[in-house]
Amino acid sequence: MVKGIIFDLDGTIWNSIDYRVEAWKRAFKDYNIDSDPEVIKLMIGYPGSMLIKKMNAVNPEIEMREEKYFYENIGNVRFFSDVEDTFSILKSNNIKIAVVTSSRRKLIDKLNLSVDAIITMDDVKNGKPSTEPYLKAINLMGIEPEDTVVVGDIDNDLIPAKNLHCISVLVTHGNKKESDHKDYEIENIKEIIQIMKNIKWL
Repeated sequence: MVKGIIFDLDGTIWNSIDYRVEAWKRAFKDYNIDSDPEVIKLMIGYPGSMLIKKMNAVNPEIEMREEKYFYENIGNVRFFSDVEDTFSILKSNNIKIAVVTSSRRKLIDKLNLSVDAIITMDDVKNGKPSTEPYLKAINLMGIEPEDTVVVGDIDNDLIPAKNLHCISVLVTHGNKKESDHKDYEIENIKEIIQIMKNIKWL
């Protein structure tokens, strides 16, 4: 019986990827570092320190600069159109909802998310793909890993889900995505409802 669902933020329920890529490009440029936007895009959802290392950089201040530029455009970022209705249906069926993200608490607090648990990079010692943030979210929801579904848009979201024996769902939003750790694949967030009905989780 599924009792709770953990959603990733960037690229999963929040259409923020292009804005993130642009913010990272500007941040790297400020530090005279050449960056590849396609590599940046693939790394969105990983801890910022990993992306900085990927670009052969070492200065942790680059991440703070990226956050600054991202905040400048945060008013343009939107949740995917089916998120609100999907969350409403889940809540009406007593399914708890958590968000686990590699973003910082300062950003998340601006969103006023109406969910049961939120875990950010600032709340854990080890971010994804560690299981630490997922376990914290599961504990806050008061459920067990085997009663939990994890929804994400990259493999990094699903690796810890499988390590905890959660059910893992890859969402593509119409893009070509690959994951060796998915149990199910959906194109849009609302499709999670139909999967749950088909398997009698709702």
